[in-house]
Amino acid sequence: MGSPRRIAGYTLMEIIVALLIFTVGALSLAASSALVARAMAKNTLRDRAARIAVSRIEVLRSQCALATTGREAVQQIASEWTVTRGESHISIIESVRCLSSPSSCRNGYRATIWCRP
Repeated sequence: MGSPRRIAGYTLMEIIVALLIFTVGALSLAASSALVARAMAKNTLRDRAARIAVSRIEVLRSQCALATTGREAVQQIASEWTVTRGESHISIIESVRCLSSPSSCRNGYRATIWCRP
């Protein structure tokens, strides 16, 4: 009698282990992509808040003699600014925060602008 022929291929156990490893890898990629997406959304809000603050300071710079303290909400960003007058300059302190996520998006800006006579 001849020896039994060996059939080439994978065993059921090898296939199950390979599927388990593939599943764990795919789930970890999905979880990390969700974290990256959330971080990018927060950074987008912070960037928008910074652009709004810089824009406000530029508006106050262009209206140096008429600049006043105030507050405003634009595109889910709330900003408050305080104008203090000196002899030939104004000092601006501005605080911005995100209305949708106040804890992760809060920044302060300070500027001194010399006014032309």
